[in-house]
Amino acid sequence: MNATIIVLLFACSASAWNTSTHMVTGAIAYRILENDSPRTVSVIKTLLEKHPWYADRWRDDVEKLAESQRGEMLFMLAARWADDIRMQAKLQRETKWHSINFPFKPAGEPEDIKPLATHPDNILSALAENQRRVKSQVSADQRAIALAWLLHLVGDIHQPLHTVQLFSREYPHGDRAVMKRAFG
Repeated sequence: MNATIIVLLFACSASAWNTSTHMVTGAIAYRILENDSPRTVSVIKTLLEKHPWYADRWRDDVEKLAESQRGEMLFMLAARWADDIRMQAKLQRETKWHSINFPFKPAGEPEDIKPLATHPDNILSALAENQRRVKSQVSADQRAIALAWLLHLVGDIHQPLHTVQLFSREYPHGDRAVMKRAFG
């Protein structure tokens, strides 16, 4: 009985990389930068205020807070944005940006189980692409979008279920296929 409870608790917490978790990663990024480089925080806040969602969705939430809390809230909202937009718009390329799913086939599994290669459009390529965009001469709103992606993807890459896909007798087509059928 105790083992079952532990497994269920672990399963719930392992799959709970959600909006709140991304907001925590945004808060962590803010606090680290605020301590190490307050000037960088100022530059990032100014850029995030150019994000297309700032005027219509974020500004009111940010301005309700004390001045000392506004920057952190802006980082938190930006870090969750990529999941917010994914739920509203079916972005095909960007959907692949949230993970990489390196194939893992444990020793002793049958030869006929063939792990799939990682898709070339993945979290690693997205990190590189968005870092390039932030540093480029594209418009400020496009750089702000890229920055929001970076805040989000740094959180995603720390989620174990976003990085590895199991191929085994139980999951001959990968455990990601099972998750896709279960959760869409």
